[in-house]
Amino acid sequence: MNIALVSVLSGFLGVVVGVVMPISREWLARSRDARYLAIRIVCILDRYVEDCASTAIDSGEEDTEGVNIARVHAPPPPAYPSDVNWKSIDHTMMYKLLALPAAADRAANYLEGVSENDGPPYSEWFEVRSHQYSLLGLQAHKLTETLRREYEIPEIPDRSWDPVSHLRDELKQIKDRQKQRSVAWNEILPTLPTPPTA
Repeated sequence: MNIALVSVLSGFLGVVVGVVMPISREWLARSRDARYLAIRIVCILDRYVEDCASTAIDSGEEDTEGVNIARVHAPPPPAYPSDVNWKSIDHTMMYKLLALPAAADRAANYLEGVSENDGPPYSEWFEVRSHQYSLLGLQAHKLTETLRREYEIPEIPDRSWDPVSHLRDELKQIKDRQKQRSVAWNEILPTLPTPPTA
């Protein structure tokens, strides 16, 4: 009786080990892949945030003809490594990460359209550029915060400047300027003559 019970328990244990071990190995591999992906992506996005901040705060410099020319080249969309397992992370996070380069492309295309319709000194183009790259930089930063929290990735130590505060400040300044322009337009509009009625 004991031998039969031991035999049954051994068989059951063998089945459990045979099922659980591959599942746990797969889970461990997926967890390692996810952490590896997170570290690689955070490093790329940290740099992208800094480049967006440099672009956002660039107000240009005047050339010999008095036209503002950008001092900083806008960063290209973030390029992710091909050796990471995207299926190892949450699908919502995967979508947000993969959607960021497309958002950067749309911003660059929008800026190109603005440049075609703006003339010297190109103040509208610089404001739109600052706005777009502030938004992109903050979007990338938010993604790094989520990845850092989820995969226990430390913050950058001893950073010489805080690009995120520059991005937020730039957005606030743009909003304030837009509000001032709106108030100015509202003050001008009532003084315009009313068109005659037929």
